[in-house]
Amino acid sequence: MSDQEWEIRTGRAIYVLQQTLPDFFEIGLVAAVDQAEGPAMNDGNLLRKGGKVPGRDDVEEIYSPKVTLSYTPPTALPPPFPRTLHLEGLPLYMASSVFVRHTMKALYTDLSVELRKMTVQSSASRSNNSASGFGQVPPSSESANPRDSLHRRQKSMFVRFGVSGKNRVSGAKGEWDVASTYTFSPISGLISTHTINNIHPAPHLSAYDMLRVGLRKLGLAGNDSEPKPGIGAGAACEGKNS
Repeated sequence: MSDQEWEIRTGRAIYVLQQTLPDFFEIGLVAAVDQAEGPAMNDGNLLRKGGKVPGRDDVEEIYSPKVTLSYTPPTALPPPFPRTLHLEGLPLYMASSVFVRHTMKALYTDLSVELRKMTVQSSASRSNNSASGFGQVPPSSESANPRDSLHRRQKSMFVRFGVSGKNRVSGAKGEWDVASTYTFSPISGLISTHTINNIHPAPHLSAYDMLRVGLRKLGLAGNDSEPKPGIGAGAACEGKNS
């Protein structure tokens, strides 16, 4: 893959996240985009297809099939949970997204996502506060040495957003602040790692148990001795009330 094509892919992913994350509770997490029409595959219909993006020339995925999601809670969870929670693979990643969305919608009304900061960092020390659109490609030089290209292809994006909703039972407003880092593969230009840097307020223990049970029902989690908990479900529990 040329450096230019790699930049196009990363720019596309950044643009898709910028445009679709605010609509997460309405359309789900978008994993692929139709070059002509926009979002093509979200978390729900992608799971129904076994976690596979259809092999069409006009549909471009933005996540690696082996994408990993990780989160280290501020306080260690009791056994059998590991210190750092970890999910690997697109089916698990999208399943955790579906669980978070459905659980939140069951517990809260008037849910909204507000993007507060997006910063792109690359090996060229470029830092942008706004995402690149389709076709907006930074200038780059091709190299005959593949290692030179891989060295240049170091790019990540920091995203901070707020989530708010009204508790269906108490009527209280819940608010959460979430910070994440998305890292792009230097080979494919797809999102290979999603690290949750911080969730405030921190998720309650019951949230992880709920997610583990939910993933097991889908056949996507291990047994009790080898849990594969995700993160994010904590947003459905004990937010900052106002």
